[in-house]
Amino acid sequence: MKKSNVTGWKDVFTFTLIQTLKSKAFVVSFVIFIILATVSMPVLSMIMNKDDAKVEDGTNPIQKVYINDKVTWSNGSFLPALNQENLKHIKFEALTEDYDTVVNRIEQEENTSVIVNIAETETTFQLDFIKASKGDVKESNVQTLSGALLEAFDAYRINQLGITPEQLSMIQANVSTSVTLADKTGNAVITEDTSISDSQYWFIYGILFVILMVNVMASSQIASSIVSDKSSKVLEYLLTSVKPLAIMIGKILAMLTAVILQFVATIVCVLISNTVTTKVFSTTGENMISEYLPTGIFDNVNPLNIILCIAVVILGMIFYATLAGLAGATASRIEEASESLTLFTFTNLIGAYIGMGAAGVLMASGTNGFVTFALLFPLSSPFLLPGAMFVGKVSVGLSILSIVFLVIFMILLFKFVAKVYETLILHNGSRIGLKELVKISKNV
Repeated sequence: MKKSNVTGWKDVFTFTLIQTLKSKAFVVSFVIFIILATVSMPVLSMIMNKDDAKVEDGTNPIQKVYINDKVTWSNGSFLPALNQENLKHIKFEALTEDYDTVVNRIEQEENTSVIVNIAETETTFQLDFIKASKGDVKESNVQTLSGALLEAFDAYRINQLGITPEQLSMIQANVSTSVTLADKTGNAVITEDTSISDSQYWFIYGILFVILMVNVMASSQIASSIVSDKSSKVLEYLLTSVKPLAIMIGKILAMLTAVILQFVATIVCVLISNTVTTKVFSTTGENMISEYLPTGIFDNVNPLNIILCIAVVILGMIFYATLAGLAGATASRIEEASESLTLFTFTNLIGAYIGMGAAGVLMASGTNGFVTFALLFPLSSPFLLPGAMFVGKVSVGLSILSIVFLVIFMILLFKFVAKVYETLILHNGSRIGLKELVKISKNV
């Protein structure tokens, strides 16, 4: 009985996966990923809570503030009393001494004091803060003070003008405008706002970036593995019992599995780190990840969306991995691997940039023809569709249609690869270019 072109791919898959998992490069990179994932949440918590801890502990080093009030209607009477816990200890004093004398004293001796110059123009008020160039008072301490002082000065102005709370509420009330389209009969035409927020855009971008990184890592390893096996004559041994197409399928799936294992293990470690950090470091008891992610970002996540997104991502990875395997087979030496991957990398970036552009359009104006094209185009759909679906901007029907297009493209690619791969995998001369690939496919 004649063997199928894919007979034996499981053996190649097992052999390649075991060799990859045992390789020093994989083990080192895996350990690095695990360490970074484990310490990510504690480090993030310490960075984000560093300034908050200072505020809670009342460690603002400013002790005195000299108010140099030059506003004509104020007559130098602005001397606030701040209620913020970390600023209550600060003493405010009107500047009555010579300005230069106080500046020199702050610079040389009294470096825990600050001068605030308050001036007015025809349209604005200006608050300038002067601190010592050296000492415990940092710019962040002055910024904390400036926010509280600006709020106190606004309240002082309102009080001086004799504006009542009711009048102030009316002055500060939001004024909004809207434009409504009408049909020929005069009825309003309701148009749905399909744009996304900044946080949703960055959520889509984050998923896109992770998928791009996995693609690049897996694909470079696939190409390097094929070139390495060609140069070391391992492929010649495999070809005695396995068809070339089965070798490619086995290698692609094995390398994808290895890279996905790395990222899954990394994500698991991040989640474990998040849980431990929440219990140990979080003062509010709130989940660390949810504390820094926008509220409601996962409202559209459901089992069906997850299944469709996983299908798109896996099909997209196999599609790009097949291109990488094809690129790797065109080279005969390790030195040529990076050059062979140039066209593949360019194709990968085209898909990613189309996805980024569509995400930007979604944020600016909502769904349109370009966004729909990016969601259906096989090069960009694996990057864009998962994030867009999770934020509720892709229907189930459009997701299924995108999967259908991706499958069609994969079938066409595999037919092309089946024609030229046997010639490529046995080739040991100079690197084969795109034109030569097309010629080979026509002659086979």
